[in-house]
Amino acid sequence: MGDTVRAGEVIGRRYTLIRTLGTGGFGQVWHARDEDLNVDVALKQVRLPGPVTPEEQRQRIARAVREAQHAARLRDHPNIVTVHDAFEYDGSPWIVMQYVDGHSLADELRQHGRRPIDQVTRIAEAVLSALDAAHKADIVHRDVKPANVLLASDGQVLLTDFGIAVAPTDVRLTAASMVIGSPGYVAPERLQGAEPGSAADLFALGVTLYEAVEGEPPFARQNPVAALTEEPRPPVHAGRLGSLLLSLLEKTPAGRPDAAAARVLLRGDQDTSGTATKVITTERPPEKPPERPVSGESATITSDRMATVKTRSTKVADFLCQLLGWLGVAIGLVAGLSGKVLISGEGVFVSCVIFCSAGAIGGYFCGWVLGAWDALFGELDSLTVSPSGLTVTGEVADMYKWDDLKNVRLGRSGGRVTVVVTVRPERVSDTEWRRKHPAKIDKAGTIKIFVGRGIPASEAGRVMTALSNHAGTLYSGPSSLP
Repeated sequence: MGDTVRAGEVIGRRYTLIRTLGTGGFGQVWHARDEDLNVDVALKQVRLPGPVTPEEQRQRIARAVREAQHAARLRDHPNIVTVHDAFEYDGSPWIVMQYVDGHSLADELRQHGRRPIDQVTRIAEAVLSALDAAHKADIVHRDVKPANVLLASDGQVLLTDFGIAVAPTDVRLTAASMVIGSPGYVAPERLQGAEPGSAADLFALGVTLYEAVEGEPPFARQNPVAALTEEPRPPVHAGRLGSLLLSLLEKTPAGRPDAAAARVLLRGDQDTSGTATKVITTERPPEKPPERPVSGESATITSDRMATVKTRSTKVADFLCQLLGWLGVAIGLVAGLSGKVLISGEGVFVSCVIFCSAGAIGGYFCGWVLGAWDALFGELDSLTVSPSGLTVTGEVADMYKWDDLKNVRLGRSGGRVTVVVTVRPERVSDTEWRRKHPAKIDKAGTIKIFVGRGIPASEAGRVMTALSNHAGTLYSGPSSLP
């Protein structure tokens, strides 16, 4: 039952199936349309392989409900796909999830091969952050792999498919002999029959990151239990990620760092000797906001003086040209309607045209003079990326602390690049904060930061490096510009 659905079918009276996004051992995921809310969603049909008894059917429906409950506890995390609802249709449980416009890391590796270290570092930080939150909520993912790491088109990295996730208080719904997970990513202790634990998620992440940066898995593909019997191949392309990968691929669970300690290793903390063991063997501290690396130099991008003259002069000239032009029209109309023609021998219409033209030309000239004066003797537009945040000077001077931001990325239009920041929701709703930050902010909390007409593409590399160094997980890419 429930296995013959096809594109165009309406599920649960409101979700129209569009296309399949992927199929796994525990379900099939569809791109669908929520007709009630008029938004795209992802629908996961949860199923067990082979024939099932009525009791097994009841259990898998219970599993689907439990998955939704688990994922709902993590719905506010920026690196975890949101689960909205769960329901039964035609004998199968279905999960309604956030639709992510993008593709999986598995697709990325199939199309482009091994990825740059900077990109893999950001993926590692995002997934470790997601696993850290899940493990602190006593939830184990149990199927971390490239297919379950989504790379959104806006640069965000999200962990999805908690479909076989389990909390310690759950009644076990799978057979005792059944090893849950994808071949090649299952931890050695799971192959030996041990209960799933958070350390197994870290091992699977180690395999995933190794494959991403090296272009091949750390163990032979043809041997499904290679993780139990073989040592991982020494990484060749991993660079600074090498030590983290090998620590995650330790055979024994106690030898691996947990998610919090792995994030410390990822950031290159100089005092990592013994730190990982301490985090593993002691009680977890209260959750803190994501830390950010402080290594690397600040980067300041300043606009060219003559480019600033052109930008500001054109802006002021356009404004005054329109203002004085319409003022000229108004003068001509008022004079004509009152019976007074200000220009001897000319009608009202011609008078309006003359006054409009004079105002426009005069306004444009005055605008260029005012704009040039400001640009020649005023402060240039600049952007500084530092450990404290983003500092902007020029026409709109401002300072955005990292703690005020939810996300930072780069946008591109032609040969110019813009820094796009998304402000945390609590700051957007804070009237006092918005009063102190005069830049234009939209309803989603997005602000576009220009340097003159934009950051020259030739300077974007320094900005990206500084953002990677100082913004940490807030920076969602890109790692390079085409």
